[in-house]
Amino acid sequence: MSLMFMLFALMGAVIVLGGGSYALRRVLAHMEERVPVAEPEPPPEPVSDSQVGGYVPAPRDSDELPEELRTRVRNLLALGREDEAVRLIRTRLDGDEGRARRAVRRLGGGGRPALEP
Repeated sequence: MSLMFMLFALMGAVIVLGGGSYALRRVLAHMEERVPVAEPEPPPEPVSDSQVGGYVPAPRDSDELPEELRTRVRNLLALGREDEAVRLIRTRLDGDEGRARRAVRRLGGGGRPALEP
């Protein structure tokens, strides 16, 4: 007898849950008809590739090097010692050889060497 009672209780619970689900769906559908939903904003445009890890590094160029160092690099380039000029700038730029080579190319304007200090 208790098994029969448990089956009726289970069937009643399923009917109550089904009816509640149906009623909830009807209420939500009725609410959606009355409340206009605003269109979501489009995602922001991606930032340039120079952004790294949540911050944008400041652009650097050869003008940030001290005048004495720029003169020394120009002298070395005029003497044909490009590798030594790159090493000199690389130590100043914390070991970034690519940036050092670009800085040497920017500073590389031809000319004859001046007297080194």
